[in-house]
Amino acid sequence: MISLAKKLKHLSAKYLLLRRLRRENAVALAQTALTALLWGTSFPVIGYAIRLGLDPRVFVFLRFGVAAPIMAAAALAMGKGLGGVLRMKPVWVLGLLNAVGFVCQFVGQAYTDASVAALLVNLSILVAAAGSAVFLGERFGGAKVAGVLLALAGTVLLTTKGDISLVGRGQLFGDALYLLAALTWGCYIVYNKRVTDETGWDPFAVTAAIIMLTVVFVAPILLTGGLDFGLTTLSWEAVLYTAVMNTALPYVLYQSGLRHLTATSSAIVLMLEIVTAVLISVAFLGETMNAFSAAGAVLVLVSIFLVSGLELGGKSLSVATGSGDAERLP
Repeated sequence: MISLAKKLKHLSAKYLLLRRLRRENAVALAQTALTALLWGTSFPVIGYAIRLGLDPRVFVFLRFGVAAPIMAAAALAMGKGLGGVLRMKPVWVLGLLNAVGFVCQFVGQAYTDASVAALLVNLSILVAAAGSAVFLGERFGGAKVAGVLLALAGTVLLTTKGDISLVGRGQLFGDALYLLAALTWGCYIVYNKRVTDETGWDPFAVTAAIIMLTVVFVAPILLTGGLDFGLTTLSWEAVLYTAVMNTALPYVLYQSGLRHLTATSSAIVLMLEIVTAVLISVAFLGETMNAFSAAGAVLVLVSIFLVSGLELGGKSLSVATGSGDAERLP
């Protein structure tokens, strides 16, 4: 009788934990998807501003330079002290990785076609998947492997429109910068996930600190182009948009979602970013889609739904859950 009562108690606790994990994961998936949607709007804005003559080094500095005081003021208003967070070594590492990735993206966009750039930078999903398996002990079942492969195949079709020869048309310097950006952001996702699991740090305070430190690391690059910004009204509008809608808001959402998702699942959901960027370019910039690019968009969406199902079912394992539980339920 006592044994039966214990079993019922254990099953009840297990059921409640599973419900909580599913609820937390559903919120995290929504936060990460919204992050991807917001980041996806940045590609057309960045490309437009650079075509207007805005120096990419100035652009990336001002993007984070404007976002940093906004985030710092918001953190202080919410009573979240930043002194302790800024003394943590992992935050400095993430700030450096973030700065390197964005400098490579902004500068590389002046040398590489947008479609090739989007393809190369999204190779970060391979880095995130490999890194999470090696350093986070993340398990890869058939469904998750399929999700990674579908996301990659979809990205290739979406960005090249089935014309693989586009990959060889970019300039070597620009392609190299985007490959470095992909490597950097893959490392950013894995390292961020590991420290988030281990420390359970406050996502808002950490986001504010990362953005502030990104400014510090980007500043030396700015000096290589001089201090004559020469910004027009449209350039300032682009800076303000990317600072608020592509930096401050989505970084908080991303950091919050990462507490409850595995690194690979987070990276796959973020592939919605490239789908958003392409659809905006088609709707507002006159770009076109063909059957290959449409099929690619569908494959990316299928991969997102696939890993979302794993997360909601509690079958995607990682170091720890955002609530401190050591593992997901079987």
